[in-house]
Amino acid sequence: MVLKNGQLRASIDESRIQILHQSRVDVRSMAVEKVDSMLSSEGAWSSQYKDISDMDELKAPDCAETFMTLLQVITERYRALPCPSAQLKFLELQRELVDDFRIRLTQVMKEESRCPLGARYCAILNAVNYISTILGDWGDNVFFLQLQQAAVSLGEEVVLGGLGVMEVGRLASLEGSLFERLLALLERLKGDMIGRLLDGIMREVTEKAKPYRQDRWFSLPSLQDQSAMSLSSSACPMMLCVRDRLLNLHQILSLSLFQQAWQALAERLDNFLYQDVILSNHFSDGGATQLQFDMTRNLFPLFGHYCKRPENFFKHVKEACIILCLNVGSAILLRNFLKESEEEMRDWAGGGDPPPEYALNELGVYCLAPCDVLILLNLRASWPGQ
Repeated sequence: MVLKNGQLRASIDESRIQILHQSRVDVRSMAVEKVDSMLSSEGAWSSQYKDISDMDELKAPDCAETFMTLLQVITERYRALPCPSAQLKFLELQRELVDDFRIRLTQVMKEESRCPLGARYCAILNAVNYISTILGDWGDNVFFLQLQQAAVSLGEEVVLGGLGVMEVGRLASLEGSLFERLLALLERLKGDMIGRLLDGIMREVTEKAKPYRQDRWFSLPSLQDQSAMSLSSSACPMMLCVRDRLLNLHQILSLSLFQQAWQALAERLDNFLYQDVILSNHFSDGGATQLQFDMTRNLFPLFGHYCKRPENFFKHVKEACIILCLNVGSAILLRNFLKESEEEMRDWAGGGDPPPEYALNELGVYCLAPCDVLILLNLRASWPGQ
């Protein structure tokens, strides 16, 4: 009788495993079919909330939102299973589906990468960001944290396979997440896409900036009435390009993505203007004043719509303008002091005069090194006696 009961239980357990396996196969097949359908639909890359600004902060395209809803439905169904081991098998199915969807997004992205400023490319970027955001939230969800603990205690190979001792330890202490690997892959894809997007913008900006780079900065006269100053005509195409691209990105990217994009764009512009405009020219007093006006009164305010202190994202340009616009007496004193400091630096051991950085800090220069400041001082077109 005991033997018969044991055989019966084994038979029932085997049947349950077969049913569970078949159920998992069916769910995967259904999910893959659904993904194919949603990616090929006409409205796959538009947001159903695009006309309701309060509900569209993430700007998730319909295909990404539908996909995550599908995963949520799967979660609700296997949540009721009494056995953590069975639940973990469905969790692994979800992770497989997310990775498949990431690969599909990558394929579509590569097709659209020839036009990284287009609406579809940005919609794909929003999709990647949306999925990453939701998975990040799931990593802190009580249900998934319980599954994480179960995976560690049961030593589930299907979930933990390939993880080292350190990674398993992080999962056990809840420092890590069951979605960590996927999140890393999504973040890498997101970073790559933002990089391509910024490359496209900078190609446009560089082209529009050619006349500005070639201005005769060394011979511009000084204006007695600086209140009559206006933006350099050669800067207009570049400024309009930056303005239009910022407005466009603000409209089509999710809020968090836009924050990343405009800050990275500001950094690239700062480096470009410093290297290709400032260090590639010589400046008269009038030229330096005009450059400072163009930057502080025209470029920086374009970013002032999105932060309180836009000049903090243009440290090289801001500080270069400070140095170039010093009056002649201050410039001579600073140049002599920096040259003397440079010659005495090897012998300086903490006594005597303070290091040159102190003098630069008093002028509001914190980013540029003394050697950079000397280079800038030598870009002044005229010195007394020359």
